[in-house]
Amino acid sequence: MNEFQKKYESQIAELAKAANKLAQIGFVTSQGGNLSLRADENTVLITPTKVAKLEVTFEDICAVDMAGKVLYAKPGRKPTGEWPFHVGIMNSRPDVKGIVHAHPPILTGFAIAGGDWLQRPFLPEPAIEVGPMIMVPYAEPLSDELARNFDAVIDKSNGFLMENHGAVMVSPEGVMRALEFLEMMEAAAKSIIVAQLLGNPKAIPAKDVDRLENVIKVREMPMPGKPGVVKSLRDVFVM
Repeated sequence: MNEFQKKYESQIAELAKAANKLAQIGFVTSQGGNLSLRADENTVLITPTKVAKLEVTFEDICAVDMAGKVLYAKPGRKPTGEWPFHVGIMNSRPDVKGIVHAHPPILTGFAIAGGDWLQRPFLPEPAIEVGPMIMVPYAEPLSDELARNFDAVIDKSNGFLMENHGAVMVSPEGVMRALEFLEMMEAAAKSIIVAQLLGNPKAIPAKDVDRLENVIKVREMPMPGKPGVVKSLRDVFVM
């Protein structure tokens, strides 16, 4: 173990574990998806390009600074080419510590179909912990345009659909928590589809959405999104 790995040992281990789990639960295939973890104010640990997430090891984890400069990568490895939106999100959201980008089948189906289904408050826990899954306009993967497309929405939620691409989840608590949020939203998306098949999906009424803010206060949770930006759940959900 080198000095860099010793310094960030626990964070590197967490990121590698999350990458493996992402593949184990079927949210990525082949070499798809990428994950990152803020290690300190100028160091972002990130998964390597062209390595299947199931095969990512402690040794594979790379690091970039807040401008995208490579700080660490073992010979034969380099950071994912989608580092621009990871770094862009972390620069815009100093509260964010973990980011997961993946292709969960149900959420990705919603990203392909479009619409605002996942921007409505159907279930309490996703509403207060994640917020709406806001659609980010399509742009070429690996591009700076894709990173810029997050700018208009990144402050308003912790969950995002990338049009015709997949999903992104962020968390102030780390990358494993971001992965838990992603599992929560994939389950919610399945429930919405069942409700559609049954013919009558009903969102939580506006007055009850307001009451969810009391739950946030009692549980001493932050509002979804960038601290201080979202004043009310009504401001971000389609009602």
